Amino acid sequence: MTSDLNSLIDYYQWEIIRIQAQIDENLEMHFYNEIEFDIVALRDLKNELDAILTLQDSRYPKITRVKDRIEYYKTKITEQGKSSDFKDVYEIRIREVEKELEALLHVKNKSISFETQYVDDALYKLYSKEIVAFNLYLIENKQTYLNLNLADTNDIRITVYLENKNDYSWYRKYSLIKDLKLYDLEGGGMYLTRRIYNSNTLLEIKELLSRIVIAIKSVGHVKNEIYLELIENK
Repeated sequence: MTSDLNSLIDYYQWEIIRIQAQIDENLEMHFYNEIEFDIVALRDLKNELDAILTLQDSRYPKITRVKDRIEYYKTKITEQGKSSDFKDVYEIRIREVEKELEALLHVKNKSISFETQYVDDALYKLYSKEIVAFNLYLIENKQTYLNLNLADTNDIRITVYLENKNDYSWYRKYSLIKDLKLYDLEGGGMYLTRRIYNSNTLLEIKELLSRIVIAIKSVGHVKNEIYLELIENK
């Protein structure tokens, strides 16, 4: 799955560059309506890329925050000038944060356990109809989980079940998944369906799963472990 993630990262980085160039071009042409749409698309792409980078390296969010702090203090020095009374304070803070970054980079990367060959294999088995469904449990009591099954010959349905039934409306607004158009399921849960044209398009399903898992884990304060259950043909 690592190579799949690298392919996704390359794709999103290319799309971000393309849309940014498109925004610059529309600015020159004064096409402001198109710019507004592109800015929303750019923000969503960056959010999705952040989710995938976090999936690849669990240190990514903290590394990003630390780097942003360094840039913040450097910007303050530039804005206020080298003669500023706060210059020495900012330089001390930069050195402190740089040490924090160095220590963080020496910590061994712990990939989120979703990035496993087991999930990869389960998706392919579902696509090839070796199994009828599988569950990804995100907490030990199995009350928060994802169910994947074949809704039709070439359609895979992802259903999300949350332990706290009041959380569904909130998660719909979460930046990583708010554009997925999750529908209510009678009796509890929310779901989406995607058409799978061939085995190569399973990559899209993996990307959707990563976004949902990251959203639940980052907000729901659940542990890093994920439990996989295959549901075989009877």
